[in-house]
Amino acid sequence: MLPDVNHPVWTKVVSGQKALQSSKATVNLLVQCSKMSYGRDSSLANAKQLITKMHSFFTRYESIFCEEISQLAQ
Repeated sequence: MLPDVNHPVWTKVVSGQKALQSSKATVNLLVQCSKMSYGRDSSLANAKQLITKMHSFFTRYESIFCEEISQLAQ
């Protein structure tokens, strides 16, 4: 089950504190871009924007990225 957008795991993923392993390029690109953006601007506003974008992506494609979503729940 996909964690709520306010769950702390999202902050950990965009900041690079939690690794998200995937064999799918789209997920890896999304995570890498988010980490880079957060590295340049770690403000709360940017973090929220990145988290919202990532959460929206996983919500939309939840049936495709089951393995990645299960990592978020751990």
